[in-house]
Amino acid sequence: MPTIPPGRYTRQRIRDLALNRAGNRSLDADAKDFLSQHLFELYTLADWPFLYVSAPLAITGASVALPDDFVTPQDDHAMQILAIDGTPQQNAFVLEVAPEQLATYPTGAGGGIPTVWAVSRNDTTALFAPDPSGRRIDALVRYRSLPPEPDPTSEPADVPVFPYHNYLVQAVYVFALEHERDPRALQEAGVRDNLMALIRRGASPVRSQRADIPLDPLVFGRSFQGD
Repeated sequence: MPTIPPGRYTRQRIRDLALNRAGNRSLDADAKDFLSQHLFELYTLADWPFLYVSAPLAITGASVALPDDFVTPQDDHAMQILAIDGTPQQNAFVLEVAPEQLATYPTGAGGGIPTVWAVSRNDTTALFAPDPSGRRIDALVRYRSLPPEPDPTSEPADVPVFPYHNYLVQAVYVFALEHERDPRALQEAGVRDNLMALIRRGASPVRSQRADIPLDPLVFGRSFQGD
């Protein structure tokens, strides 16, 4: 399957197309905020193949900063060791575990080779055990990223990472109609939702995403003692 091409519209062009169609250019500032929030929700509330990236990681201690755009590992074996003290490694992975599980592993006094790791969510760092301090471990981490929000001066010319820009035009258009209490809003919202359904069906080819389906932690939580 060919690589999904980047979208062609800038954020300002998306708003222009939508607001010109709605006939209300005065909503540009509100549409700017709406588009920014809508993109954030698209990136964080759905699993998109184009958000999966990889980055090199130099592990020199028990705690290492993860990339700024890190959201979650791609899978349980997302951390691959490429070299230890300059010696290349083949098929060497560090297993991700929960932070409380990591705390039960012996860390050692340094110089170890990590076998497990966990994500510290309060500061977006990777925690390793055993402690590899004193070694140089080159790794590759595969993860789902969160595209950064552009600064205000470059926002109009920014091209969203989300590549389905006609959907974004429709979403802003519906926002403008709802703002004006236009009777067309309900029908156009249905068009928007149908576009999203088509995108979701076509954007996820086989093996483009993680193979396992995480259980909802709010439903499938830790069992009570004695259960």
